[in-house]
Amino acid sequence: MALLLLLCGANFRTPPLTPTRLPPAATRSTSPSMSAPPDVPFASSYPPSQLAALWKALAACYRSEALAREAVRRQPQVMCPVYASPSLLTQSADALVELVGEEEAVEIMLRNPMVLTCGSRELAASTAAEVRQAANVRFYLDKYVNPAGLLSLLALLSLLKVVSLVLDKHG
Repeated sequence: MALLLLLCGANFRTPPLTPTRLPPAATRSTSPSMSAPPDVPFASSYPPSQLAALWKALAACYRSEALAREAVRRQPQVMCPVYASPSLLTQSADALVELVGEEEAVEIMLRNPMVLTCGSRELAASTAAEVRQAANVRFYLDKYVNPAGLLSLLALLSLLKVVSLVLDKHG
């Protein structure tokens, strides 16, 4: 189950949040003057109305356009119609709230926005500890397994090889 949660999924070392209470999706609302959806790399592949519907649902799940934008910045795929639908996002958010409570749900959604693509059945079958652990793992993968992190790893491995060769030659 933890693997499913990991694959559904972002970043765990975010500053602590003090979000307002997150009500069930049915009672969430966003401002009538909702801004346009954030730019995502795949936007030209989908109708704008489809992305707008996903954006509206996502902003409702986070109860804040600013928090939803941060989630999309971390994991743009959460706005991809291949992975998400408005109902999937809201059902997953509601299941997460049921599992860990309102405040921690927002924290987890910020750390691992793709948790909203897991579905309510999968989240209900998980433990709170599994969801937290998957968010932690996902955060570190996103943070370090990227071009900059891999370049740093390559530089470190190269340096270790040079040190090893020098020690072998002089040792």
